[in-house]
Amino acid sequence: MALDASIGIGAETDYGTAATAITGYEGKADSWKTTREFIESVGFRAGMQTARADRRNIVNMGGEGEIEADLLDVGAADLLRAAFDTHTVTDAAGKSTHVLETSASSAAPSFTAQMLRPTIEGTPVAYRHVGCVATEFTISAEVENPVTVTVGFDFQDVTHTKVAAEQLKPEYPEDARAYDWTRTAITLKRGGASVPIDANKFELTGDLGMKVDRRFLRGNPLKKKPVRAAVPTYEGSFEGEFTDASLPLYEDFLAGAVIGMTLDLAGLTAGTSVKVECPAIQFTGESPEASVDDVTVMNLPFRVLDPGDGTPAIRLTYVEPSATPPAGG
Repeated sequence: MALDASIGIGAETDYGTAATAITGYEGKADSWKTTREFIESVGFRAGMQTARADRRNIVNMGGEGEIEADLLDVGAADLLRAAFDTHTVTDAAGKSTHVLETSASSAAPSFTAQMLRPTIEGTPVAYRHVGCVATEFTISAEVENPVTVTVGFDFQDVTHTKVAAEQLKPEYPEDARAYDWTRTAITLKRGGASVPIDANKFELTGDLGMKVDRRFLRGNPLKKKPVRAAVPTYEGSFEGEFTDASLPLYEDFLAGAVIGMTLDLAGLTAGTSVKVECPAIQFTGESPEASVDDVTVMNLPFRVLDPGDGTPAIRLTYVEPSATPPAGG
């Protein structure tokens, strides 16, 4: 049953070479699906009813999947590392500080993702996906909910086994708490001043611009490691009440103003935190909306821009205790 399923990832030393250790994540859905294509040969042939059984070759096209999980204040570094271009970590005073940034080129490693699926009879079958490269991500927060992170992956190949000795055991943090809406705050920087915003919903998404179909005539159907082929797009939105304090944000939208944004999360585990900094965002709409059965609300979608001064468009700082599952790679 689903309670016996698990998902974990570990950084690879080389693309497509399976990791030997994985960090477990409490995923909310199983979306890891392999893809096969059929190369079919059809030509003139007397008496042919339809395509012949011996004229179809099956080709391994890899596949895709995602990990959707609540953001925990311990043990989330690998999942975040997959979604960002650069990652540095420093240890001091019993804490690990992970700094993850966007960049002009991606230095993120590939990962191995193992999805453990139990049969009805209770036999655990491990599906090991290698060459997993992040292609997109979403970070979202909403009143009365935990903060969630979703990272979408492309993978090169997958194998499966029901032999217990061949299955990787996910490593979980001994103690971790979920970040939730009560510990989340958003601050905007307008005209050099920091202004808090009363939003009840927040979302930040990234399309990493990866080319995932790098196949060649080389006697091998497996793709090569995805590379960046398009300019990444980072977008988001706030949603909240239309107040005197939020009216200037609508005016920023009309004027095309570029402002800064910071998302702060305080962890329940002592000393833990997450900070997301976007020094240059620009609202892309929209007008406030009145209602007959609720207060007037305002939705403010925005685009994250390159600030142009060499600093990253997005910097995420994740602080956790040093004794955490392996970062891998």
